[in-house]
Amino acid sequence: MQSTLAKTNWRTNSAIFFLGMCALLNLYATQPVLKQMAVSYSVSISAATLTISATTLGVAITAPFAGAISDRYGRRKIMLGAILAMAVATVLCLLSPNFVLLLLGRLIQGIATPFVFAVAVAYINETFATEDAVRLNSVYVAGTAFGGFSGRFFAGLFFDTFHTIASIFIPMVLILILAYLMTLRWLPQDTRFVASRSALASFTGIGAHLHDWRLLLTCFVGASLLFQQVATFTYGSLRLQEAPINLNTVAVGFVFIVFLVPTILTPLIGRLILKIGVTKTFMITCVLGIIGLAVALISNLWAMIFGLTCSCVSVFAGQSCALGFVSDHVHQNKSAAVGLYLMSYYLGGTFGGLVPEPAYAQFGWVSTILIIYVISILALFSAQLAWRNTKKD
Repeated sequence: MQSTLAKTNWRTNSAIFFLGMCALLNLYATQPVLKQMAVSYSVSISAATLTISATTLGVAITAPFAGAISDRYGRRKIMLGAILAMAVATVLCLLSPNFVLLLLGRLIQGIATPFVFAVAVAYINETFATEDAVRLNSVYVAGTAFGGFSGRFFAGLFFDTFHTIASIFIPMVLILILAYLMTLRWLPQDTRFVASRSALASFTGIGAHLHDWRLLLTCFVGASLLFQQVATFTYGSLRLQEAPINLNTVAVGFVFIVFLVPTILTPLIGRLILKIGVTKTFMITCVLGIIGLAVALISNLWAMIFGLTCSCVSVFAGQSCALGFVSDHVHQNKSAAVGLYLMSYYLGGTFGGLVPEPAYAQFGWVSTILIIYVISILALFSAQLAWRNTKKD
């Protein structure tokens, strides 16, 4: 069996990195240009934020099932199909003559996304030797962080250069085409893949998980985390373009480089969990986010950047706590449990784009932060209740 393991080289590394980029490239790319999008399509800011909620809703729809479908039909072909679907959906966004078709394209982007991020890690672990797989997983995670940053950055850059919403999707199409070709030509066939008997086998346990109150509370924690992330950076982007900061779209795109910080810091959270337990670690991450958002209330660019960075680190660290608990707590139908968690996580992101808008329109940035505070405190109490007296505590 060892002889069938694939070898790695710079081409493999490059393809895996681009796979990681695909996972987060599209999801939040419109955040730096929401105000400009509202003007371009003659819609409200509230409607423009639907371009964020549409993708996270699409992810929530398919996240519970992507792993199970790949268990049945194979990893590599599913990823190739998903990248191609994302590219076609992005072209639809680029060519859309109206806002409804733009939202449809964004929804399809979200629907296709889990068939990359929920499948890539399984593909890496099945196809490559253990040491290579560990290294390639790190390359993949680095790619996701860079994809999340580059999608937003290129959106701001291309709008500022060409002054059209359609132009923001050009770099995404090019990156997706390149990722498709690299995956097709440079990544080996998943010859060690063993198909499951039925695509239903991996998620038949969801019904049983709905009776697990600890898991359900953890799903709420996950939903609160992406709610915080999407709300913070959606309405934070709008705040950065208002007086007295007045950033242009390129500068707002550069601010999203803070997403690279958790890539460095989040691995340290695992050590902290082992040392003091998941409950205390999560409390620390919540406090970090609360303090950061309080600083972000200061009408100063560097205060905003500091606050957004703290919030971003808080969310990624909290995600490590929640996923760690799910992995340790659930012993049967684990893929179904992870699917249920991911569905909740991305539904939280959908609401994070929608819920704060009326208050933001009336009261501004401070109202968004207050709403996040309420959700974060509820999540903190939920985690304390669900995770106490467990092995991870």
